[in-house]
Amino acid sequence: MLASYVPKTVLKSRGFTLIELMVVIAIVGILAAVAYPAYTSHVIKANRAAAQSFMLEVAQRQQNHMMNSRTYATSLIDLGLSLPDDVTGLYALDSATLGVEDGPPPSFTLQLNPVAGSMQADDGSLCISNAGARTRHCQSGGTAESW
Repeated sequence: MLASYVPKTVLKSRGFTLIELMVVIAIVGILAAVAYPAYTSHVIKANRAAAQSFMLEVAQRQQNHMMNSRTYATSLIDLGLSLPDDVTGLYALDSATLGVEDGPPPSFTLQLNPVAGSMQADDGSLCISNAGARTRHCQSGGTAESW
């Protein structure tokens, strides 16, 4: 008779209750709701940094072009550049935004506008000039701020 005796504690199941699972799901949901906006904010900042890096490269090439030919280039092709892949779907550069004026003194202004419907749509335009002025929200209705 002793061989068939099994204590009740051994027979008790060791799974999770529905309440415990619902609490875990609620905690994960709250963490995701907090983490996702922070993640998208960092992605937007990284995309902006890539565009700013490209703009600094264009400004440097413009200065080199000015030293060699005594005028600024009127297109990216003249500088041997094109919009990089990590910037292409997020910012647009049209011919009107690579503004070159013959002067005196000669000057240029480069403006990248965010593409509507992209992550950067609400981030504002980026501008850089030959004088080194770097602004954000330039000519896009917002308050211009330097970057």
